[in-house]
Amino acid sequence: MLLAAVAALAAWLVPQGRDGGAAQDGHALDGGMASQMEAGSGGLRIGKEYWLNLPQVTNLSGEPVTVLKARIKGGLPHGLKLIGYKVVSTKDTDGYGIGVLEVKSPGDDVTSLTERTDTFTVKSHKPADWYHMVRFKVTGPVTDETTQCRFWYRQGAVKYRQDLRCVNQLRLAK
Repeated sequence: MLLAAVAALAAWLVPQGRDGGAAQDGHALDGGMASQMEAGSGGLRIGKEYWLNLPQVTNLSGEPVTVLKARIKGGLPHGLKLIGYKVVSTKDTDGYGIGVLEVKSPGDDVTSLTERTDTFTVKSHKPADWYHMVRFKVTGPVTDETTQCRFWYRQGAVKYRQDLRCVNQLRLAK
């Protein structure tokens, strides 16, 4: 009985983030240009699949961080179906590009890549060599946009969660 009470008290005292997990609010990451701009694509077609880049993060802190995962906060807008997420290297894609890439198009250098990692470390005061991409299928008209991406990372023994601005206005071709 005493052990259960101590365990309950310890669980209550552990810092909880806004999403109820054990991750604390973080501030070590920056999304660079991708977080400062509003990317858009007005050429989507129903039934087609696309890749969309999430921000390539830079570690602003004096210690390395290990990025554990990244997701579009709140999910994709209506009219888009999530296929999955993939971590890719800037070395495999000739750098980081901003925007939407049609799956299996002539410029698609992502689909055939084997996912080599799902976590990666970012050195202090450096941009990551890796970034996340989301694959989606267009199922109908898209009337909303993505506004934030959520990153989970570890620094030392502490897990953090941080939201970065990532505005993408995705629309059907006219």
